[in-house]
Amino acid sequence: MSRIGIFGGSFDPIHLGHVGLAERAAAEYSLDKILVVPAKVSPFKTRHGPCMDDSMRWRMVVAACRGHALLEPCDIELRRGGVSYAIDTVRAIAAENPGAELFFIVGEDSVAGLPFWKDAEELSRLCKFVSFPRTRESSTEIRRRLASGESIDDLVCPPVAAILKLSVPSSGN
Repeated sequence: MSRIGIFGGSFDPIHLGHVGLAERAAAEYSLDKILVVPAKVSPFKTRHGPCMDDSMRWRMVVAACRGHALLEPCDIELRRGGVSYAIDTVRAIAAENPGAELFFIVGEDSVAGLPFWKDAEELSRLCKFVSFPRTRESSTEIRRRLASGESIDDLVCPPVAAILKLSVPSSGN
């Protein structure tokens, strides 16, 4: 039986903390692969949406997964459009992978809210939730540093840094 991790998020941008957490989940739960799924629109961030456009976030996810054998970029939510509900994604992945054991990876700050997710009971039947502490890296901090012209090299992998540096205008500092 295949063991598949599902790791969703805004990835606005994806950073070393995300990649490390995914690799840790793969190791701790003996996962065969982890689908890294950028959200089209997070149901918890619908007022503002991602700062970076979908194509840029997708390019960064693909770049961050390269060289990590168990990480597989998955654009299911970007293609589907609209609000990205976990239940829709898990249903689709379950249908594409009959018999697979699914593990949904979340930050431990999300655990208290899980009962309020759309179709939470069905979701908990379809997958096992695994949680991990948040990392020191922050997408907000990366965007702040980019805006002020500071280095982001300690927060993102080199291919993601290259995409960001080419795509975000310098502050001139």
